[in-house]
Parts: sequence; structure tokens; C-alpha cells
Amino acid sequence: MASSGLRTAVSLVALAAAAQALPRTAVSPVVKRQQEAHTRLGCFVDNANNVRLLGGASTASDDMTVAACASFCSSFQYFGLEYGRECWCANSLSASPVDDADCSFPCAGNSAEKCGAGDRLDVYLNDEYAPPTGVPSPATLADFEYLGCFTDSGNNRVLRGIATFDSAMTLEKCAEICSAYSFFGVEYGSQCFCGVDLDDSSEEVPQAECSMPCGGDPTNVCGAANRLNLFVSTSCKEDPTNLPTVGAFAYQSCWTDNVNGVRSLDGPVLRGNDMTVEKCADFCAGYEYFGVQYASECFCGNQLGGEAAPEDECSHICGGDASQWCGAADRLNVYAAEPTAP
Repeated sequence: MASSGLRTAVSLVALAAAAQALPRTAVSPVVKRQQEAHTRLGCFVDNANNVRLLGGASTASDDMTVAACASFCSSFQYFGLEYGRECWCANSLSASPVDDADCSFPCAGNSAEKCGAGDRLDVYLNDEYAPPTGVPSPATLADFEYLGCFTDSGNNRVLRGIATFDSAMTLEKCAEICSAYSFFGVEYGSQCFCGVDLDDSSEEVPQAECSMPCGGDPTNVCGAANRLNLFVSTSCKEDPTNLPTVGAFAYQSCWTDNVNGVRSLDGPVLRGNDMTVEKCADFCAGYEYFGVQYASECFCGNQLGGEAAPEDECSHICGGDASQWCGAADRLNVYAAEPTAP
């Protein structure tokens, strides 16, 4: 028994020595999960009127996760996930959230996370986003001269022609939209305004007040809240006019429309981005009145409601002919049928 116990003790000592002789394997330290560098803002409607809420950049993947989208959009201020597998980025967000229940799709790469739904975005703010350093003047554009940073407001726009919103706005895109106008301006990272002249009440302010990156080009600036980066065309553009007569119609005045939801002309309507006064006159042949509105709309009628408005409130150029006026938002350039000879 004693001999057996001695052998057991010797064996244990040998095993211990052998263990000490073996090379040691490094033990990986425990890595703590870093705090997420983004904040969820809620569920938002996307693709309303075929306009993307976040249109700066996008990607899609069958293994999409919140972290993957955050990484893809790391150079943008906002990112959003949609339809389980889509990721969208932008530097501006002009919308309010809807019910969280509308964003119900699990992420394709992590079913524990939500990734929006059809036309619904789970939107996040990139907490580590840093805008470009300094406040550069906007890039030089061919055929346009940069005028500076100007005050602007919803009640008194500097430019009263057509206006559009695009979360992927760039200077080049706005210049193209306003190609028929003498002026264009970008504002709030995503807004584009056109005009044939300037409102005199606007004031130039320091360039530093126009500091928001363009939604579609974060290396460039696109105004700020109530601040407009303003450009003027260097090519000669003739001022639009109202035709004294067209077909059997004669021009009357700029006219109010849609007052309290009531149309001034309640007959047939024609819409098209190639609208002209002549096209509207042909469409409304046989009616007592026609009116062109918002650059692309034509209204007919035998009764004229509303009232005359100042001519400068009809400030939109016809989409199909830059030499003609075509009303404005809720403003009609109205023509009336001339009396026929007995």
C-alpha cells in the first residue's frame, strides 16, 4: 500500500513538472462592447411623392444590420434602414416621425433588429458626425457667378420662382433645375429655389452663416436655416412675358386660386412639365377662360372665381417655354375668350 501511494505521489509530481514545461497559450483579454455612436430618431415615411427622405447615398444587402448601415453612412449626419435590407444616408432630415409600429421588418442580417418596412425608414443620427472643417464658399460653377450668403424666410422668399426639395441636393442639381431662370439658391442642405429677380428686403450676411453641407455632396455648402447661397447666371436671359393674345383668348391678369380650397377655374385640368400658354389655350378651346399655374398646370372654366393679384406674384416660368409666365403656387395667369364678331 505504501509503495502504491509513493508511485501515485511521484506520478502527480511528474505531471505537474510536465505541465510547467508546456508552452503557455496567451489568454485573449475580454473586449468590452463600445457604446453605439448613433441615436435612433424614430420611424419615418420614405419615398413620398417619389422623393427619398435620405438620398445622399444608398446600398442594399441580404446581411444588413444597423451597424453595417452606420458604417456605410459614416460620413453622413443621418442614416436609415428600410425594407429589411436597404440603407440610406443624407446630411439633412426634414420630416416628423410616425408610429414606430410602421417600422416592423427585421433586419436581414440580424432578426433582433428592426430595419424599417415598405416606404418606412428606421432613422438614426450619427453622433460622431463632424461637418467639413471651415466654411468654404460654394464651388465655382460654369455659367454662374456666386453672389454670397443671404437672409431668406418662408414668408418672404428671396427667389419666388419654382422651388424643390431633395435630400440629395447638390449645387449642380439646383443649377440644372433653375436653368431657365436668372438666379438660383440653395438652402438648408436640401432646398433649391429659382427666380428671375431678387426680393429687395433680403440682406447679405457673413459666409459663416451658410454652413450646412449639401445633402448630396457633403464637401460643399448649401445654405442653412433661413440662409441662402445665391448664384446668378452669367448668360443673357430675356425676361418672360405674358402673351397679349393667344388663339381666341386675351390676357387678363395674375389671379388668385385655391382660396379656401375652391378653384377659380373648375373645368378640365392638364398637367405637364412641357406646359406653354399655347398648349393650355388649345386644351381649353371652347371655354370662356383658361389659366396657367405653377409652371406646369393648365385650368379651364366658364366661370372665374377668386380675384386679381399683383403681377409679381405670378413668378413661375412655363416649363415648356422660358419666355412665358405660367403663374405660381395658387396663382394663375388668366386669359379670357374674346367676344366673337356678330
